[in-house]
Amino acid sequence: MPRHGQTPHVLPSRLPRLPPAHVPRPRLVEHLAAQDAQLRLLCAPAGFGKSVLINEFLRAQTEPVLVIWLNLAGQALTPEQLLAQLAAELAENVPALPAAQALQQLLAHRGEPVWLVLDDYPGHPPAGLDDCIDQLLARALPDLRLLVSVRQRPAWNLPRLLLAGELLELDATQLAFDRQQHEQLVEQLAPRTSAALREELWQETEGWCAGVRLHLSAKAPTSASGNHCWLRDYLDHELLNRLSPEEANCLFALAHLPKVSAELCQHLWEDSDGAGLFERLLARQAFCMPLDEHGTWYRVLPAVARALRHRISEAAATRLHLSACRMFIAAGQVEDAIEQALCAGQPEAAANYLERLGQEWLTGEQHLAHLLAWRARLPAALLESTPRLLSLNAWGLLISWRLDEAEACIAKLGHFLPQPTALRNRKLLANWQALHGVLTALRGQSVANAQLHCREALEYLPEHDWMPILFCYSSLARVAMASGAPEEAQPHLHKALEIARRQGSLLFEVLLNLDRIRLLLLRGEFGRAQTLLEQSFALIGRRKQVDSLMLGRLHLIQAELHLIADRPDEAERALRTGLEQAHECQDPFALHGFLGLAELRARRGQFDEAYQELREAERQMHCRQVWRYAYSGVLNLQGMRVLARQGRWERIEPVALRIQRYFEGDCRWMAPLDYPTLPLRNQLLLARAQLESGRAEEAEVMLQTLLEHCQALQFVPLACEVQLALATTWHALGHAEASQLQRQALEQAERLGMQCLLRDYPRCDSAGSVDNDQGSLLSQRERAVLQLLAEGFSNQEIGGYLFISVNTVKTHTKKINSKLGVKRRTQAVMRAKTLGLLV
Repeated sequence: MPRHGQTPHVLPSRLPRLPPAHVPRPRLVEHLAAQDAQLRLLCAPAGFGKSVLINEFLRAQTEPVLVIWLNLAGQALTPEQLLAQLAAELAENVPALPAAQALQQLLAHRGEPVWLVLDDYPGHPPAGLDDCIDQLLARALPDLRLLVSVRQRPAWNLPRLLLAGELLELDATQLAFDRQQHEQLVEQLAPRTSAALREELWQETEGWCAGVRLHLSAKAPTSASGNHCWLRDYLDHELLNRLSPEEANCLFALAHLPKVSAELCQHLWEDSDGAGLFERLLARQAFCMPLDEHGTWYRVLPAVARALRHRISEAAATRLHLSACRMFIAAGQVEDAIEQALCAGQPEAAANYLERLGQEWLTGEQHLAHLLAWRARLPAALLESTPRLLSLNAWGLLISWRLDEAEACIAKLGHFLPQPTALRNRKLLANWQALHGVLTALRGQSVANAQLHCREALEYLPEHDWMPILFCYSSLARVAMASGAPEEAQPHLHKALEIARRQGSLLFEVLLNLDRIRLLLLRGEFGRAQTLLEQSFALIGRRKQVDSLMLGRLHLIQAELHLIADRPDEAERALRTGLEQAHECQDPFALHGFLGLAELRARRGQFDEAYQELREAERQMHCRQVWRYAYSGVLNLQGMRVLARQGRWERIEPVALRIQRYFEGDCRWMAPLDYPTLPLRNQLLLARAQLESGRAEEAEVMLQTLLEHCQALQFVPLACEVQLALATTWHALGHAEASQLQRQALEQAERLGMQCLLRDYPRCDSAGSVDNDQGSLLSQRERAVLQLLAEGFSNQEIGGYLFISVNTVKTHTKKINSKLGVKRRTQAVMRAKTLGLLV
């Protein structure tokens, strides 16, 4: 019996060699082996690795088998020609029998399992060939298994095989590389490829292996072809030569459209059965990839579409876009109609269609990104031509935190006053007040003005303008949380939630749930927050679309809960998912993802990576033209949190004092709506910096005041953190109540599920030493190493004293630094003394 991994018996030829830079696909190999089906059918366009996967599968066989590999090369063979190839492989004569019987006789009674590979089975075989294979499958020879790669599903009795459990089929979506395999291939072919080009290549090819290889071959510095388009040559030989002229011309046209369907094709080619033409392209596996699970909408694979677009004239492409535009608008698919109008060079029509979008459109799918992209392509005169267009753009800019642009949009609404009737005049003014109220709230410079505008807007907005009504209620609730009156938030949210439900808007219900979750987090009701978060995921799941904006925000809030509970791996997964979705729709809420990653890196002692996350956050905000003060404060705050974990307290106080000035005096700012605890957390860090610099009395005064404020606001989690900082300060001042205060705070943190605090603050007894009964931050060995470090011993001296190697001492030191959130041993000693880990 062959050893595992040994190539099976092949007679008389060998298996084809695997391609250079082969990327193994063990999951698919296991999938092919999981079901002992008589027929394994791999049906996909050219270049999806069908033959390579069959090769890899056969190489993985551990039992002795006879492999007969027939490369049919897509040629329409007669049964007699197939028999001749098979007989030549077996070194036997063709039996003098009818073709179907001769085929069965050649394959029967071999004394061992037989794998017959029909590689690249023809798409248009003679009827006799299909009938011959069909009869072979119907007889079900017990030792025979077929592996067939094909670009068009053959006309065999596949339903019978499926019902009998004798068919295992893989299509293009299953054969496509996943992102990890894509990266493996790029790394082997062109390891110096930039991250931007890798991302572009992934978006263009979507796991199409051949597309990646051909693209990178053209870009390779050693390529003698320079910028020769290998992809076009490949498509000529492997796709277009197999299509009729009519089918090829249809494909050239579809390459210009973002999505296609049989109905759209019928509309575009009424005189030549467009629907049938499209169905033939699908059957030919002409790289029309499904966009939905119902098989209604498709699009030409982007890399293929890009290579084929030049095949029709610009005038023909314009006529195509206009025709598609009419069809999309008739079907109510406004976004697609707008895109087609822009492609056809008809911005007036695009602006006209833009006015038809519904009130919740902005918050769904990736529509925010679409609006921002259209703004860059439409003339400003058109965007400002009607109040409705101005309002739509203003709301999009507010959601994007591009407040200066939003303010300019809102100001231009005044150009449309007065309106012809008093009713329309009042409606326009109410919409202006709603926009201005939300803008003022986001700027955070005048609480009273924000509340005034929102409340007056609510008084005059008509019931059918429910979107600005909901934004006003949400802003009032968020202003209440950010301005020190959180008890006022709940009534606003309750009223808004009722309106959203009456309108049947799942999107706005989830948007308001995000505000409710924020309020629960402030109060420390983490269990209720998690339940509401899960309910919100379920609500979004009821929609057929993928709502990236809402899903991204939900995942980022989920990550925050994971961080509170000290579940770093789950937090990182949620942060990555949320960030990806936020990027897709250009949602500035991505800022929270970068903040979370920076916090996660700092907890792991990866301080350089933490700062890199913060720098990337700032870069993204710049690129998206986000108003500076919407992100600068929280970035500075998170930067100070990283510094605190490093023990670099001397750098914290100047930053904290600069931030504090914004929230003091007669013209003080309100906290950012998306980070209502910013000024309070800034004070906490400032007090801790004072303590670390030896000014414990100053720290005590600030922490006492801060604690009273947090308790009055019922910000329970933050009050816990302040109590722990105050207990540390009392330890430094020698107060007898220090241990009791710390014990009470840790017990409350434990009840709340704030494992992150329990990790950062070990429980201390009245003598200031760590309470072993409650578990400590450092192991006994780590504490011994730390004690010797504090006494000035070198690594070699510590190793000799504790009878361990120098490398082991270094390992312990790294773990101590990581657990204490510092970089250097001197910082570790200082931090340990503050926590009572050293006597």
